[in-house]
Amino acid sequence: MSRLLAIDLGTRRIGLALSDELKIFAYPLSTLPYKNENRLIDDITKIIRDKNVDTVVVGLPLRENGSEEEGCIRARKFARRLEGLGVKAVVWDERYSSLRAEDLLREAGLNRKKAKDKIDRIAASFILEEYINQNQR
Repeated sequence: MSRLLAIDLGTRRIGLALSDELKIFAYPLSTLPYKNENRLIDDITKIIRDKNVDTVVVGLPLRENGSEEEGCIRARKFARRLEGLGVKAVVWDERYSSLRAEDLLREAGLNRKKAKDKIDRIAASFILEEYINQNQR
């Protein structure tokens, strides 16, 4: 069975989350440092192969009012690049995912500095959870 992979595409760190094989649950997977796009594509395609991923959900950083900004262009371009490699990729509204991740970690007693490496992967899991809830059931 295949899985879903979500990407919270930051400029310094990339958060990743993975679904279970039934595509019911989303789990934080890892945080990758952003070095350059080619390296990121290589890392992502390796994860896709290793984890048997059939769809990648790329977070779309819409503004609060729903309008798009520069980060949306980057997310759409990244998704198209994955599709060019034969990977099914969709973009998904990621509004508030990082804020929710920060709130969750704060409630767990971690400050932003200590939790910095966890925020992005947890945000990716929120993106994936919302995608699953709207599309997989």
